[in-house]
Parts: sequence; C-alpha cells; structure tokens
Amino acid sequence: MMKKILHISDLAITRNLCVFLLLSIFTLGSLKAQDIHFSQFYMAPLLQNPANAGATVGLESTLNYRTQWKSVTVPYKTFGAAVHGRFIKKKSQKNFFAAGLNVNYDEAGDGLLKTTSFSGALAYHVRLNKVHKIGVGFTGGLGQRRIDFGNFEWGSQYSEGVYNANLPTGETLMNPTFSYLDFATGIVWSFDNQSGRIHTEGNNYLKGSAGFAIHHFNRPNYSFNETGEKLWIKYVAHANFLISIPSSKIAVNPGFLFYSQGPNRQILVGSMIRYDILPESKYTGQYKGAGAYLGAYVRAGDAIVISSMLEFANYAIGFSYDANLSTLRPASNGRGGFEISLRIIGNGSFFGRTMNTR
Repeated sequence: MMKKILHISDLAITRNLCVFLLLSIFTLGSLKAQDIHFSQFYMAPLLQNPANAGATVGLESTLNYRTQWKSVTVPYKTFGAAVHGRFIKKKSQKNFFAAGLNVNYDEAGDGLLKTTSFSGALAYHVRLNKVHKIGVGFTGGLGQRRIDFGNFEWGSQYSEGVYNANLPTGETLMNPTFSYLDFATGIVWSFDNQSGRIHTEGNNYLKGSAGFAIHHFNRPNYSFNETGEKLWIKYVAHANFLISIPSSKIAVNPGFLFYSQGPNRQILVGSMIRYDILPESKYTGQYKGAGAYLGAYVRAGDAIVISSMLEFANYAIGFSYDANLSTLRPASNGRGGFEISLRIIGNGSFFGRTMNTR
C-alpha cells in the first residue's frame, strides 16, 4: 500500500510540474533564431539537447525534411538524421549511459549557402525512482559552411542595364568555405508512469520530458572573410508531454521550445490531441499501439504551425505546415514551410533486445 501511495504522489507532482512549465513560457519574448530548426522539434531530440539521447526510449532513429519560402525566393531546404540509444545490458540496471549521432544539412537562398554539421552525443541518466529520470549530456562535432559566389550578380557586371557574367565583379571575394568545431551540453528530466513494468488502467498514462541546453558554448569562428565573427551561444529550453484523459481514447500532447541566441529569440508553443486508434499492450511491456495526432503550434511573431502525426507500433510519421504571420506575409502570400519527419523506435538498446524501452 505504501508503494502505491508514493506512486500516486509522484504522478500528482508530475502533473503540477507540467502545468507550471507550460504556463511559465508565456512570459518570454520572441524573434527569429539563427540556427537550423524544425517546427516538429519533438521529432529532432538531439538537435535540441544532447541529454535527450536515451532519455525517453531505449533506441530511436529520426529523419527530418523541411522546405520553406518557395513563394518568395529559391526554396530553403533543411535535412536532418539522427540515431540515439542507451547502453543497458540488464533490465534491472538503474543508471545508464546513452549516445547518439546527429547529421544536419541546410541550403538557403540564391547564393546556395550550405551548412553541414556532424555531431556525437554522450549522456548519462540517473533513475530517481520507477517513474522519473534525470540526465546530463554533452555533444561535440564539426560544422562547415559553404557559399556559391557564382550565383550572385554584382552591380559592376551590368553594362547599359544589361547583365554580363563575363564582366569583373569588382569585389574581393572571400573564402567560399570554412569549418569549425562546435560543442553543446544540457540537462533533461524525463518521466513515464508506465516504465519499469508499471501499467496503468483506464488509459491513465503520463509521460514526457523537459530540459535546458547550451549550444556553441565554445563560440566557434563563423565568418567567410576571417573578420573574427563568432557564433552566438544559444540557450534552449524545451518540453513535450503526453497526458491521457482517463477512461477515454484521448490524450493531450502539449509542448514548447524556446531559443535565445544573441539578440534573437524564438518561442514555439502549442499542442496536439492524440486519438487512440489501437491501445498498446498492457502485458508485454512493448509498444504496440496506434494513434493519430492533430493540433497547432504558434511561433510567436512568425507563424502558426499546423501539425499532425500517425503512429503505429514502433513507427511514426509527422507532417506540419507553417502559415506565415510575419511582416513577410505580403510577399509570401502567407505561405511558409512544409515539413515531414519519420521516427522508428527499436525494441531494446544498443546492446540488443535486453530491456523495456521506456
């Protein structure tokens, strides 16, 4: 009886913390951030925080694709791929290491400004009890930026109002490529009331995570012409929860993401509703359910994001569309960005099928 009372208390505390975190973000301002970003941030966990490696699942792979500004200029395109998981050999193992790999590629504008990054993450998680964990993570990697000057037209290349690519540019062109080392660290709190063979009745589950990360803390050089410009440190706060409505097929999936990078800010907040198409197993401990998600997020001062996701067994595919609300709306006709993502959850850890993946 004492164990049951403590478990109920843990869930009550968790619900209160979820409400506090969601309400507190409305005090934050917003502008656009500089880094690569995805509206479906919950499908790109390592991009937000290295401590997310292994935090909520034993093994996970994700793919992301985003395109935007097609109605304004040459479309911006962003790709992301990641894999992360835990190092656990026994189900009874309480604390564990986790690791991950993250690759991103971004292509922007007429000059085809290309940004590529590769990073590896290492995290360590401590189980506070059967429901809650806290973890810290670190990531290090290599980034590269490249620009194609051949796509630019310079004023000195116009003769009598006609462009001639053979004329000299009159410009001292900078180095078209540079590389840099990049580091980040973070902390995350995660919870799941169905972890450790705990199974609830009446669709009464509660899970999610919240964390804080510091990116580019080494302030890497970030200039094509070696002027000494450095990349701003970026601070990230994030949270994503899944809270079921007991004795129903409905769950609420609220979340938020906040960036602060130099003079720039970005805040994304909203929620999806999950409809339980097929309930998951309450006996094997493996995820076998299916659900459909639909909802909206607001990127303050910039866009409203319509989001959806289909989930079946260990697979999920997400779709979202950004409708532009910023001062660029007249030029874009309200069109923003389309995004698609794929997630695959493995049954186990990096050591194989040895554990409950919660």
